[in-house]
Amino acid sequence: MSGNLISGFFHTSAGRYQYLLKHTIQQLFFTALQSYQLVLFIGLALGVLMVVPMVSLGFTDIDLLSSLISKVLFQQLIPFITAIVAIGRSGTAITAEIASMQSQQAIDMLLLQGIDPHHLLVQPRVIGMTLSMMLLTVWMSAGAILGASSIVLMVDDAGWLQVLRASAGMLTLREWGLTALMMLWFGMAIGTIHCYYGFQSANAVQTAMNLPKAFVRSFLSCLLVITLFSLVRYG
Repeated sequence: MSGNLISGFFHTSAGRYQYLLKHTIQQLFFTALQSYQLVLFIGLALGVLMVVPMVSLGFTDIDLLSSLISKVLFQQLIPFITAIVAIGRSGTAITAEIASMQSQQAIDMLLLQGIDPHHLLVQPRVIGMTLSMMLLTVWMSAGAILGASSIVLMVDDAGWLQVLRASAGMLTLREWGLTALMMLWFGMAIGTIHCYYGFQSANAVQTAMNLPKAFVRSFLSCLLVITLFSLVRYG
């Protein structure tokens, strides 16, 4: 499916590019824009939960807290939790949607018309999921900075701008690149896996069986990816 997905970019007419753009935007809207409040709240909670134990232990140095935020939150927890949110909210919806089309024989109709369902259905969902992962990570990071800085502000004179500046100073161009590449990998893996299990579901029983399978496979693939990137970063 991944190979067919990539080859489809080189065999797409102008009209199908318009279709691809339209449905990619729809996927982006559903995955990223409609869940921004959720990821902001999660990021806010993560920032508070990260800083409160450190402050209670007497660690109020802004540079130390910023280092923890950048290394633990930005590089580890936020990307992984963002992936879990995307899997649970959008990944399962993709599987259920394609499974519904499969059970209604809409996929067979596309094949009879000479249309590759991978190009028509999988491409916009994978692209939209990948772009959404980038946006969701940014929003969750913003929430984490806001949550962490609000706690720091209570015990120190430092404000959220100082936390942001100190945290940004801990993130090099290499770190930004690795995080972006990791989110790209997450989005492609989640979109492809859930589309695959949607095509494998021909009826309601198979859909009920494949939804948890898709969730677990996506979860494990993201866990493997973040482990590999951690070894690259700190190995």
